[in-house]
Amino acid sequence: MAYLVKLFDRWGPLAIFAFAMTPLPDDVLFIPLGILRYKFYKAFIPALIGKVLMIYILVNFGKIWGSFIVLLFGDSGNIYGMIATTILLIIAISALYRIDWEKVFRKYVGERGEKKVEGNR
Repeated sequence: MAYLVKLFDRWGPLAIFAFAMTPLPDDVLFIPLGILRYKFYKAFIPALIGKVLMIYILVNFGKIWGSFIVLLFGDSGNIYGMIATTILLIIAISALYRIDWEKVFRKYVGERGEKKVEGNR
């Protein structure tokens, strides 16, 4: 356990920040850190910074995307904007269901990734 605490003292804040800023499940880190009795402030500060930065990026992306949509379709919600949004949503959902994600995984990760996944089962 002492080795893990030393490891987390070095790389923990970076890992916590990365998990907090991305959609990765940060509970995967916090539960073991609690078991290891990791210092609260050493986990809280990187997590807070990561979450705030993630929200800031999402808000600005939404603001930019919203400006683009207003520029493209006009200020008021009109039928063309609704139709375009509906079509894009249907395309995205269809792609999610029609793509064989196992083939994509094998193509880009290859045999090496399959052995890792099978070994974890």
